[in-house]
Amino acid sequence: MSADSGSWLDWAFKIFNFAVLVAILVKFAGKPLMNFLRSRSAGVQAKLDETDRLYKEAEALRNEYQARLSKLDGEIEDFKKTVQEDTDKEKKKILTEATEFANRIREQANITYQQELREMTAKIKEEIAKLTMARAEKLIIEKYNAKDHEQIVDEFIEKLRSLN
Repeated sequence: MSADSGSWLDWAFKIFNFAVLVAILVKFAGKPLMNFLRSRSAGVQAKLDETDRLYKEAEALRNEYQARLSKLDGEIEDFKKTVQEDTDKEKKKILTEATEFANRIREQANITYQQELREMTAKIKEEIAKLTMARAEKLIIEKYNAKDHEQIVDEFIEKLRSLN
């Protein structure tokens, strides 16, 4: 026997073993394997059906959103107009309120100014009167001495006596 014939027998033995293994698998595992393959096929088909259904739903949603998007431009323009109108109204309202507030502040400032002016005028007059009195007193003290004072007192007393 040559080396080639031994290897041929090895191959034949391996093929025979493989055929026996396949026959045993088919005999004992054939039905469960077929059931598995059928169930797997049904699962794949269910997944395909589910995928098809989801694809159709997605397509419907896409069409709905495209319709909404086409309307959205008009809605955005309407919204912009509404916002601009509201903004203009609010701006006018704020300006009116600010003008009224500024006028009230001016009036209050004018009233406060007039009041402070009267108070300051009164204080100045009072201060002038005090200074005038102090200066007059000083002048009287400087010009009149004790003898003049006695004479004025005597004259005053004479006038009082003459009134009785």
